[in-house]
Amino acid sequence: MGKKKGKEIAARPAGGMAIATGWPVYEVLLSRDWDKSGELASALVARKSPRSGKVACASFLVDLACLGLKSTQVMLFNDEDAYHAGLRAHITGMMPMVQSDIDLAAKIVLTGVQYAEGLGFKPDPVFAQSRYLIEGADPDRHPTPVRTGGKDGKPLFINGPNDDVDKVLAQLERAVGAGNYDILIGGPPDMF
Repeated sequence: MGKKKGKEIAARPAGGMAIATGWPVYEVLLSRDWDKSGELASALVARKSPRSGKVACASFLVDLACLGLKSTQVMLFNDEDAYHAGLRAHITGMMPMVQSDIDLAAKIVLTGVQYAEGLGFKPDPVFAQSRYLIEGADPDRHPTPVRTGGKDGKPLFINGPNDDVDKVLAQLERAVGAGNYDILIGGPPDMF
């Protein structure tokens, strides 16, 4: 960009949820059993504007065993009440959630994304926006280990209702080869 009166013109910040990057963390919730083998990790991160009282939040559904960030969504609420009645109520109504901190939530999300990318799987495209809600977190500061893969550290694919099984299996064949991953099709995680 050009200069104006001897000073550089500041680049415009990215749109969408980038506005909430500097807002204080309001709340972080994690699914209670996020660290059990075969379970999906769910996180909800909310930040509140100190000026307007608006609450920006993101939910993350992470498959640490194979696919990484399967789903994420972002929402901006006018106030705390709307947030509590909206996405928070939806997420907490689906599964037991516990209070956590942003460092652990970011560690889970980023570990899942990195692991899956190593296998050739990309995160949900909405991650381009939801990642702003975990900006500033320090995943390395949190001591809790975040395990990836399944038994013996191999990728473990447990199909969900929206997964393209043939496509996932073909990618696993390319990434790690036959016999170097485990699969569970059409059954509950505790069957593994």
